[in-house]
Amino acid sequence: MAIRHGSSQDREGVAVFDLAVQVDPRCKGFSGAVFDGRFVYYIPLNNGAFHGVVTRCDTRVGFADPQSWTCFDTAQVDPDSRGFVNGVFDGRFVYLVPYNNGVQFGQVTRYDTQADFARATSWEVFDTVRVDSHSKGFVGGVFDGRFVYLVPYQLDYTTHHGQVTRFDSEGDFTREASWDVFNMVGVHPDCTGYHTGLFDGRFVYFCPYLRSLEPLEYASRGTRYDSRSAFGESESWEVYDTTRTHPLSKGFIGSVFDGRFVYFVPYHNGRERHGRVARYDTRGGFAEDRSWEVFDICQIDENSRGFFGGIFDGRYIYFTPHCKAPDLYHGQVTRYDTQGDFTSADSWRFFDTGEIHPNNKGFIGGVFDGRFVYLPPFETEENKHSGQTVRIDTHAPGIWE
Repeated sequence: MAIRHGSSQDREGVAVFDLAVQVDPRCKGFSGAVFDGRFVYYIPLNNGAFHGVVTRCDTRVGFADPQSWTCFDTAQVDPDSRGFVNGVFDGRFVYLVPYNNGVQFGQVTRYDTQADFARATSWEVFDTVRVDSHSKGFVGGVFDGRFVYLVPYQLDYTTHHGQVTRFDSEGDFTREASWDVFNMVGVHPDCTGYHTGLFDGRFVYFCPYLRSLEPLEYASRGTRYDSRSAFGESESWEVYDTTRTHPLSKGFIGSVFDGRFVYFVPYHNGRERHGRVARYDTRGGFAEDRSWEVFDICQIDENSRGFFGGIFDGRYIYFTPHCKAPDLYHGQVTRYDTQGDFTSADSWRFFDTGEIHPNNKGFIGGVFDGRFVYLPPFETEENKHSGQTVRIDTHAPGIWE
């Protein structure tokens, strides 16, 4: 059967724009994106130094028009407000999830989307370390309709943790009483080192990535919390070890929900940057092996590996390309048709954005605005940060033919 790859001739549905050249030289090195219904926000991580230059696009204006883009440096609110990974939108506020500003930290910064983006008074901060000293070093967040959950990753570069920190959006953002913590290590000692999560309408899922650097140990224990149950009770939490399905099914960065299935996005399993997508059927028991399956996309295309996140557009899942081998960043987007067979080659398509421009690679995360998929740029090689973003038109099927 034919394996379909987009070619460099399929440019009509793919737009490229260099923020660092066209908008502001600080606008590069992003980690994830958020959509608030009109604006797309790129989350700042590192542009040569940990930074806070939030960059947003007005989706009502042309993507490649510099007037579409504005930026705000959260260091204007607080000098420590920089170095975020991903964000959360709760219907009004955009939350920037704190990871590292030189050290792992817990200072959540949020923006009121009903206020002026460029005014410091539209922004506020809260340091979660005030709630607990281990509430820091997060990677991603989840909103369940009321609570914002911060996904735990590292306390420092060698210590990974499992302490979920939760904010009640009905409370005062700057009051400690609005915040709560739960350490997933109380459920299982291996529940540490997560990268992002999701909400399926009832359960909050935490995606396992890396448990330890010394010794190097990639994580495989996906964890979920029943939002209808008490947050602080171990009985409200469940764990599943994805290596029960395949021994190399671990080391994920990003998770996606398509209305029935939860997907963990593959990055590195300790042996290599890999393409083994783990999928859970929410109609089955979370801890039951039969509810899970793994498919290695590399069986179809060897370059389909090493992703940093995924995006769902209502039918298709787009896997965000980052790095497929040591120091080999790539731009090959992989798309899965959720109406097809998970393990069939016919359900998967590939398009290498690098064929349009060699700097289209090394993305982190992404977002869907109802028509377009946005890929935030991070770096094109180690420590060479990029501002070159890509937007894919989901109404342009020729990209994938």
